[in-house]
Amino acid sequence: MDGLDLLKQHWNKDGDFPKVNKEEIRRMLYKSSSSLAKWIFFVSVIELFLGLAFNAWFFFFSDVETGRDTDPLWLEIIDQSINVISYVITFYFIYTFFQAYYKIKNTNNTKDLLNDILVSRKTVNQYISFNIYLIIISLTIGSISFIIEKHIFDKSTGEMMLYAIFTIIAVSIMGFFIIKLMKFYFRLIYIRLVNKLDKNYDELVQLED
Repeated sequence: MDGLDLLKQHWNKDGDFPKVNKEEIRRMLYKSSSSLAKWIFFVSVIELFLGLAFNAWFFFFSDVETGRDTDPLWLEIIDQSINVISYVITFYFIYTFFQAYYKIKNTNNTKDLLNDILVSRKTVNQYISFNIYLIIISLTIGSISFIIEKHIFDKSTGEMMLYAIFTIIAVSIMGFFIIKLMKFYFRLIYIRLVNKLDKNYDELVQLED
């Protein structure tokens, strides 16, 4: 239980506990909301740098290790285009998270704070959906790359069907577990922070009522 919850629990109930008025509770809710929005922003930035580091490692070492590049030019263009677009969208979300943090930190109006919390919750949900769709697209491109590398279309009909079925099953299983893992991560980090923001939202509504 954090300090804010402890104060709310004892607010005007315990004679030995320091009295806290409504305005002090409101200020603590403002501060708590600002801290939560800050952590949402920080985590998204950390994720971006980890993604950049992984891509840099993959770019500089994967071709050296394999010694060849089997993907055709058109697939490389699509893959790199999706990477660029994904980073542009990620930067947009990070900027939006920063804006939310800045607004929540500097607002002194409860109505504005409530609106900023709603916007933050909506943005986080959009960010989670974007990452899940990005995983699906990446798996699709990986499947196409695998098919091209194995020259499936040059094989007999039976072999081609066997490879196609194997690829679909393997990618589906891998995608299922990856998405489950990502949802667990997002639930552990982002949803937890958003739920606390929602709790602050409800507390502020009660204070205003």
